[in-house]
Amino acid sequence: MARCIALGRSEISMQLLKQFWLLAKPYWINRAHWFTWVLLALSIGALLSVVEASVWLNTWNKEFYDALVDLEFDKIQPLMFEFCVIIAIIVVLMVYGQWLQQLVIIRWRTWFTEQLISQWMTDKTYYRMTLGDEPDNPDQRIAEDARLLTSDTISLFVGGIQAVAVLFAFTRILWDLSGQLSFEWNNETFQIAGYLFWVALVYSIVGTLVTHYFGHPLHKLNFAQQRKEADFRARLLRRRDSAEQIALLKGEATEQRQLKNSFQFIASNWYSLMNREKKLGLVVNSYHRVAMMVPLFAGIPALMAKSITIGGLFQVRMAFMKVYAGFSWFVHNYAKLTSWSATVERLGTFTDAMQQQHQAQNIDCQTSMQWRELTVQRPDGKPLLEGMNIELNAGSHLLVSGASGLGKSTLLRTIAGIWPFYEGQIFQQQGETMLLPQRPYLPSGTLHDCLNYPATQTVSNEQLQQVLQLVGLDELAKDVEQTGEWQQVLSGGEQQKFSLARALLAQPDTLILDEATSSLDEATAIALIELIKQQLPQTTLMMVSHQAVLKPLFERHLDLMPYGAAKA
Repeated sequence: MARCIALGRSEISMQLLKQFWLLAKPYWINRAHWFTWVLLALSIGALLSVVEASVWLNTWNKEFYDALVDLEFDKIQPLMFEFCVIIAIIVVLMVYGQWLQQLVIIRWRTWFTEQLISQWMTDKTYYRMTLGDEPDNPDQRIAEDARLLTSDTISLFVGGIQAVAVLFAFTRILWDLSGQLSFEWNNETFQIAGYLFWVALVYSIVGTLVTHYFGHPLHKLNFAQQRKEADFRARLLRRRDSAEQIALLKGEATEQRQLKNSFQFIASNWYSLMNREKKLGLVVNSYHRVAMMVPLFAGIPALMAKSITIGGLFQVRMAFMKVYAGFSWFVHNYAKLTSWSATVERLGTFTDAMQQQHQAQNIDCQTSMQWRELTVQRPDGKPLLEGMNIELNAGSHLLVSGASGLGKSTLLRTIAGIWPFYEGQIFQQQGETMLLPQRPYLPSGTLHDCLNYPATQTVSNEQLQQVLQLVGLDELAKDVEQTGEWQQVLSGGEQQKFSLARALLAQPDTLILDEATSSLDEATAIALIELIKQQLPQTTLMMVSHQAVLKPLFERHLDLMPYGAAKA
């Protein structure tokens, strides 16, 4: 049975710590990041120096209050100057220690975010994760969870080291100041050495247990809150992307109702979270406020025995509070620990899902495109298309037709290499393959970059203007450096023309069109397919279309039949 450190019913188990180590190890064991270790060491050094300055301040407390009680005013002025020096040192060390922490965080976060993006975008992982039970909201995990993991980890780590240093520094002071507490019980005299230390220890243990009792549900509530917030943002983004369709269907009332219902899940969990944090807050704040007076009450016996002065009592109080703070680190960071554990769990499941994606089989290349006993499957393994055999020589043109829902688009995605669920052999034609979907992706930015997407090589404005004019987008050709949200600016038909212009510009060896002319009238669709054949004579063209008028333009035809059959 796995050992664990209890943190509510959802525990910080060894599995969670292992998940964290797998997330953090690639950065922190890499020798290339030695400078981050230096920055972290400097940050810790600054905060340890704050602890040393606090010991100095503790000694100052005794001297100052003793001078006040004894009315030794000649000592007060130098002590006031000394106080200013101590505080100045503490402030500078704390500010620069925090600044160095932030520098460590942004260096780690930058690298970690780049790694997540790389894993997500490599080998079509971002697409394949949508085919199954995808972890919810990958955008939130890359943007928000990466920030929380790096910032909370450094904060908790450095804070924990500082708490240990405080314990070491002030435990000895508190022990020496406590002396011995003598009391009689059952006609026997008992003595407790360093009794104020034991009071601080017992008080902290009781506080930790009570805090854990009231705070343990926070892990699940924080996890749920992060997920529900991300779900709501994703719903808002989907509405923005579908704004035109919603407006045309006059669906505002329905969308408003659905968004309100979605937000109710956030509000409901928020009420549970705030009520639980209220109970925890009552405990933690009461615990802290009482702790401020405990050393004064506990120090009264020593004061009455005249083993300490008033100044010594204030010194005891400060030392007690420092020891108490060290022992109570867990209490004061309970909420952050539950949030941190939820973040680690979310990122752990996300990275595991990326690593466990069902990878597509390697597709070999040769001079012609071939499928041998190709069976295309659904994600659950059920066959969609079975036993297909075909060969297309370079420059051939194939039209795939059939009723909706038979798997035409899935077949194209299989041939393009992004659908991993198939059996049999696929040989692609050597060279570049380009697939144009029914709804093109048009990134915002300059028209030049949008048309040249995803290529990065330099293309002249004259080339861009030429292909835009060829497909009938003369107005756009006038200024290819203009900037816009092209997905919203262009109509459906214009977007498909724009997409075909990309193909003319890219000149792929294999061009796959998935109903890429469905928004165009028949005459325009015919003209553009003829243009593709004319401008790209060596390109193998494979197209799915319901437009019967295009059939004469293709010398090869593949008719998909119900129950997975195909007729070539």
